[in-house]
This record gives sequence, C-alpha cells and structure tokens, in this order.
Amino acid sequence: MTDKQEQSTINDTDQSKVDNYEKYLLNSKAAIVQKLRQLAKSKNNLTAHFGGGKYSMLTQIVDVLPDKDLVVLDYGSNEATNKKLLQSEHTVFKTQHEGVTAQFSTGFLQKAKLHGKPAFACPIPESLLWVQRREFYRVRIPLRDNIFCELIHNEDILVPYSVLDISIAGLAIRIEDSKYTIEAGMLFNGARLILPNEESGLVNIEIMNYLPLKQNNPEAGLRFGCQFHNISTDISAKIQRYIYDIELMNRQTKD
Repeated sequence: MTDKQEQSTINDTDQSKVDNYEKYLLNSKAAIVQKLRQLAKSKNNLTAHFGGGKYSMLTQIVDVLPDKDLVVLDYGSNEATNKKLLQSEHTVFKTQHEGVTAQFSTGFLQKAKLHGKPAFACPIPESLLWVQRREFYRVRIPLRDNIFCELIHNEDILVPYSVLDISIAGLAIRIEDSKYTIEAGMLFNGARLILPNEESGLVNIEIMNYLPLKQNNPEAGLRFGCQFHNISTDISAKIQRYIYDIELMNRQTKD
C-alpha cells in the first residue's frame, strides 16, 4: 500500500469513532490473514468504495490464499458495476463485525475464477484497520437475564432499575414510572450493578440522556443512557466477562 493509499484509507474512516487509529492498524501478514479469514467465515458483507468515492457495491470475502498472496472476493451481479470496479485504481473495503470496524484498501482488482465461478482477486493488504473499541461496544441484555442497577435516592432509598444494554463505558436503564426525579447531568455515586450469577459491584454513574423507548407509546417508559465514572478493575472485569458470554451465546445461536 502506498502512502497515498494508506492516507486515503484513514481519511475514509469515521474519525469520530476512531481516535489514535495507528494503534489499530495491523501490519503483520499472519494477523491480517487471520482477521480476513474471520470475516470470510462470518460471511460479512463488505462495502467496496471506488471510482474516487463515486461508486460503491456490496461484496464478501470468499477465500484468503496466503501462498498466492491473494484475497478472493464475491463477484457482483451487475456487470456494469463490476467493470467500473475493475477499472478503479483504488478501492476501499469497509465492514462492521461484532462491534469491530474493519477496513483495508487495494489498487487494481483482477477478475478471477474460483471453483469455476467468476470472482474478484486482490493482493493481501499490507495493513488492515481493525478497530476494536470494547468500551463503546454495547450488548443488549437477553430476556433470560435480569440485570439491575440500584440507584440511591434521597441519600438512603435504594431503587432497582432494569438494565437494557451495557458496555465497559456505561449502561442504559429502563424507567416506566418513578416518583423520583432523574435528569441528564445527575450523578449517582455508589450505585449497585447486579449481574447474573449473583455478581455485583458498586459503580458511579452520570445520567447522560434519555428518550422514549417507543415514540408512539409514552407508557412504555424511558431509556436513560448512563456513563460510568472511575469504574473499578473488579467490576470492569465482571462486565467484560458478561459481554463475552453474551457474544459467545450469540455466535452459537448463529451457528
């Protein structure tokens, strides 16, 4: 990848989501091959941006061939678009995979065949942007789990609220009807987060925003987005384990 191409790859990334992108840029061929195979196995759709950003199309990684230094991609159904892609000097591929932003670029693609079917082929990229910002990756709480966050009102009244989703950075709680005032900007120190398997811990949270759970049904309640402050290593590890368990369950369900 040339400096110009690499800079284009970075510029095309949503910078609001990618801070200090250099630390997320993989340069090891073995690591790049492993990640590309992961995308191929999951059959992730990749968006190919080409023609100076004028055109785009969806494709998938069909196979990765390290011995031939090739990535094989699915051929499109629109031949006119396929021809434009083959004529493009620079193509950027982007996708989202289990909370990860993946992106790489290439020069000219070639038309190839795999198992007798037409395909695109390009060299294995020299670098791959793999942005795994776990702290911003939220998981929805499955119906099987009852997770609560107990907030302290009036200094001594504990009220449990159902947690809708959670990440390392914060969580969202559901409030259907409360006699206590909860507004954006309020701080709740010493709130208790209750996870499955009787795991719990104290957290300091700030109410960041709120919105109706259902726009056409005010009685459904409100969703309050909360941010953790000075979260302890212990509770952070518990949340990470829980997120991992949810991801594992989701992958098993897909398989």
